[in-house]
Amino acid sequence: FILTAPTITMSGRRPRQLNPAFASAHGIAHQGSSNRQQKQRQQQSSSSSTSRRPVARSNNNNNKVDAALRTARSTGRLNLSSCSLSSLPDAMFDLRSNIAIDLSMDSSANPGSWQSHGEEEVTTLDLSDNSLSGDHRKLDERLAKFISIKILRAKRSNIAEMPWTTAMTSLDNLLTLDVSGNDLTGAMLEYLPMTVREVDLSKNNLVRLVENNASLSSSSSSTPPNNDVEPRIVLPNLIRLDVSNNKLAVLPKSMEVPSLQTLIFGNNQIEELPTDLLSPKSLTSLEGPNNRLRTVPDLSRCARLTTVDLGGNKLCEVPTIHPSVIRLTLINNALPSIAGLFSNAHLDSDTFRSGLVELRLRGNKLRALDADIIRRLTHLTLLDAGQNDLKDVPHVMGYLPQLRRAPLDGNPIRVIRTPLLTDTAALKVFLRKRGAAPSGPEYLAGEEDGTTTNGGSGANASLPTNSQASSIVKSALVGTFTLNLRGKRLDTLPEEIKNELNSNSTNGDHGGTVGGRIKKLDVSKNSLKDLEGWLSAMPALMAVDASQNQIQSLPSCIGDIRLVELRMARNGLSSMALSSSPVCCVGSQPTPLANSLTYIDLSGNHLEWLPSGLAKLPLLSTLILTNNKMTTLSIGTQGGVSGWREGFKSLETLNLSSNKISDLADMPRFLVEYCPLLRNLSLANNELSVIPPALGVLRSLASIDLRGNPQRGIRPGILDRNATEILSYLRGRMNEEELRGLEAKVAGASLPAKDPSSSAEDNTAAAEGEKRVEELKKSIEEVTMQLNNVHLTEAKKYAMKKTLRMHKAALIKEERRNRGR
Repeated sequence: FILTAPTITMSGRRPRQLNPAFASAHGIAHQGSSNRQQKQRQQQSSSSSTSRRPVARSNNNNNKVDAALRTARSTGRLNLSSCSLSSLPDAMFDLRSNIAIDLSMDSSANPGSWQSHGEEEVTTLDLSDNSLSGDHRKLDERLAKFISIKILRAKRSNIAEMPWTTAMTSLDNLLTLDVSGNDLTGAMLEYLPMTVREVDLSKNNLVRLVENNASLSSSSSSTPPNNDVEPRIVLPNLIRLDVSNNKLAVLPKSMEVPSLQTLIFGNNQIEELPTDLLSPKSLTSLEGPNNRLRTVPDLSRCARLTTVDLGGNKLCEVPTIHPSVIRLTLINNALPSIAGLFSNAHLDSDTFRSGLVELRLRGNKLRALDADIIRRLTHLTLLDAGQNDLKDVPHVMGYLPQLRRAPLDGNPIRVIRTPLLTDTAALKVFLRKRGAAPSGPEYLAGEEDGTTTNGGSGANASLPTNSQASSIVKSALVGTFTLNLRGKRLDTLPEEIKNELNSNSTNGDHGGTVGGRIKKLDVSKNSLKDLEGWLSAMPALMAVDASQNQIQSLPSCIGDIRLVELRMARNGLSSMALSSSPVCCVGSQPTPLANSLTYIDLSGNHLEWLPSGLAKLPLLSTLILTNNKMTTLSIGTQGGVSGWREGFKSLETLNLSSNKISDLADMPRFLVEYCPLLRNLSLANNELSVIPPALGVLRSLASIDLRGNPQRGIRPGILDRNATEILSYLRGRMNEEELRGLEAKVAGASLPAKDPSSSAEDNTAAAEGEKRVEELKKSIEEVTMQLNNVHLTEAKKYAMKKTLRMHKAALIKEERRNRGR
């Protein structure tokens, strides 16, 4: 017999040459002639094979297939992906046939038949990204020869049918099956081997997952599935099932999948989620967006569940979840509330906290966010509740320590300024100002008390000693003459400070007491119930800041003090208590308070209506009434003491935002006639259904805010413009006669009108004004002298210079008022 020289076909390596003498001595044919003969035999074999089964593929694809077959023989892994196959090559089903004997020293490139892997030893087969078209696009049943296969992938291969009942039953070692992106219309999961761990059937046209004779064979069937004929699917090792992007109407109800960790069934038409698929001990991810689910089984049993996505369904009730859930997506459903998110067993415990990090609720019908649910979400970083029907949010949301994003856009919220709806940090600060923090150490510190985390405040928790009280009072006798007790958690005036204030002054002015020299009192952020003892000890006060306390009424002695500023924000004042106080009781003999008060801040109280007595304050220039409960400005709703009346002749700034005002009554006309100095007007976030065009006549306005009202007559874009454009637009909505009439009234009210019958009141006001001018001049002189002290620190100098500028500005303003009288 004649031996031929071995052909070495290792890619990238030059073929080995035999020594000609050695070849001649051993009777081996010449290398070149042998190569030519072998090439001729290969060409003949290829031409005969082509005549039997026509295959349209390029030389490149031939080389890829041949290389894949050689690799499979040596490694047991066959990768035929992206080979432009229209049918599977026969050689892959008989890997040991037509193998040339390699006599070289390196046999790893093309092993002989005695050492190569056969098809029964292949463990991985990848047929992805081909265009199989033969035999009705059914995957070849000869796959049954791959009895050792563990991973089978045939993604995007134009497959319309799988050999479920034949080949698939023989693959007893199969672990992964991926046939996504094909044209399958049915699957038979009951024929899969029990060893399978991952099944991906996504992006097909599946209408069933079990055999045709089951009740799930028709997706349009109106009768419920019959569990007696539905084959039971037993896959004890299955950990991942993906059937998303199909046409499924139901999922199999008889499935035994105790190890299932990930279930993906999104973008189908599923109306019910079987409980058999929800393994309580193993399920970690449940993703079923864009289906037709109306209810969801209780998920509180799934102790390892971390991700739930049920967005784009028709849920009317929020699913009950386990505290282990980290991400919950329920966007675009029909949820009216989040009540029931946690089981009663969990909510009964006051220390229960959820592990939720992301909660997405956008595009539902939420009317409120349950405060008891929200306060349990101490790990929450994202809360998306946009595009709902929310009118407010609970203040406890401001105390969540990890919350970073909470978009609320697209909700009819009127009590929160529009910019805050997209600024989470500012929103949290705003919400903390509306109420105390929940009990527990996990929350942010309350705005009223920066030293604790539960919002609690102790009564006089840090009472000063005699020496400390003396130091506090002495520090108030220099610079701005301000007694600063802000945030001291006081509920009464400490006796030590009271004694210091009532002690004799070495200066002999203002009644001879130390308290008589104090000009400003700051007791904000405490727990005070009244101001009686404070004001009587400091009769020369010009400014009082008692914001963020628990004051429900003003003392009668306040009428004898010539206050210029009164700040009472976030207390418990009611309209009736304010109306009966000296602030509003302005009779024929005005009190010193009435003749001096220029600034009032009553925001965040319990005012239900506007006390009419405020209109009689002759010097009032700033009135802030935000975040109250007023619904109307009509006159006479409370026995003639309520409503917006003529007056407010010196008003420059008016803020009525964030109330519930739906009726302005005659306020626009009164503003035009009696408020020629008005510069700033805010009616934002109320319940106005109509914006009065008469507001456009207020040409003196430098700013006007009408946003956040349910009116439909003016586009939101117009209300975002500057004051000049808004006023021009409003005037354009009036008829000419009405416009001329109101503008004539504006011309007649260019200065505050004088009432001839009140000359006595004018004389009294003039005397008070002169006295006020003298006091300001004296204060300016005192501060100027103190600035000459060479021992003052830079900080103290800065504070005193600021006070000096304020006094000079007040003096100029007061002198102008006196000239106007």
